[in-house]
Amino acid sequence: MTGQTVLSVVVGFLAVAGIGASVFFLISGGANEGFLLYPVTTHLHVLLGALYLALAPFQFSARVRKKSLDYHRWSGRLLSAIGLALGAAAVFIGIVIPFSGFPEQIIIGFFGLLFLLSIVKGFNYARAKQITLHREWMLRAFAIGLSIATMRLIFIPALIIVGDPTRSEIEALSIISFTIAFFLHCGFAEYWIRATRLAPA
Repeated sequence: MTGQTVLSVVVGFLAVAGIGASVFFLISGGANEGFLLYPVTTHLHVLLGALYLALAPFQFSARVRKKSLDYHRWSGRLLSAIGLALGAAAVFIGIVIPFSGFPEQIIIGFFGLLFLLSIVKGFNYARAKQITLHREWMLRAFAIGLSIATMRLIFIPALIIVGDPTRSEIEALSIISFTIAFFLHCGFAEYWIRATRLAPA
């Protein structure tokens, strides 16, 4: 397998895992009691997040772009709107009703705003016909959005290893998992952007 193929498989797996986590949340209701205070915002974030993860991977497919550039453009506009809405909801949830307290406010606030900034810059670069920069900023946004799946893949095994965690331990594991996932995804996104910068967009 080529590096591109391996990456596609990993991204596909994480996207499916993220969508599955959204479905599970809608069934279980989640562990954060604050979700009950803002059900509309919470469900908007979860549903739009699942839609974003389902559609965004196709935006990076050269085959899809070559076959239907019109689809890429209108889907990109739709995904930008979806991303802004779900990102704003994520920042709201992370700051107003953080599950892990102040550390979560810092982490979610920072990466949530970076996600929103990346979408805005990516959209503006597309309108300016600066396709390389458009691709790079949308890659950054997608990497952050996809990190929720990796967070779950770290968090759930950690809970199992701990065995019978206390509330404070669950909060600590949650924010540690978020932090690792965000930095891992952003770091790899920057590596991939630089490694493919001279390749066709």
